[in-house]
Amino acid sequence: MKPLGLFLLASLSACGYQLAGTGATVPPGARTIGIQLFKSHVRETGLEVHLRRAVEEEFRRRGALRVVPPAEADLVLSGDIRRFTDVPVAFSATDEAVQYQTVVQVGIRLIERATGHVLHETKTLQESQDFGAETAVVITSSPRFQRGTIDGRDLANLTNVQIGEARRQEAETELLDTLARDIYEQAMEGF
Repeated sequence: MKPLGLFLLASLSACGYQLAGTGATVPPGARTIGIQLFKSHVRETGLEVHLRRAVEEEFRRRGALRVVPPAEADLVLSGDIRRFTDVPVAFSATDEAVQYQTVVQVGIRLIERATGHVLHETKTLQESQDFGAETAVVITSSPRFQRGTIDGRDLANLTNVQIGEARRQEAETELLDTLARDIYEQAMEGF
């Protein structure tokens, strides 16, 4: 490696930066992880179940640790869902909300089950996802719309509330998938 490359690498590591996958969060002997049901402090029913599934799927997809029940795991990931809300972010000329942003905020903790030692803790991790809530805002030719379950021909027969709820559910799924990736990176790589 050239002197400039070594200098940059040393500078980045001195500032707390590290290369992905090189974090010291996970002990070398750990082979399994259990994902506990997150404690929910919000009104959204079932959100903790959907989040746990998304996080388990992310760990399975990445394959670094095998997902097992928490009582059998080397490491246990737990957390709290602290905030889950839809905020209007765009309005029509008649002051009707046409676009919302769903915001979710969690805290996570990774512990070594045998010792109870906290390996990593993130107090606040937040993600957001926008979604349209009115027929005039839905672009049926967009790839995002075409991945959904609404047929463009049916839009005229649906109310804005029905469209908004369908878009909200789709946004929630995408949001939880993104949050699961963030949780994995925080817990496994420490950043």
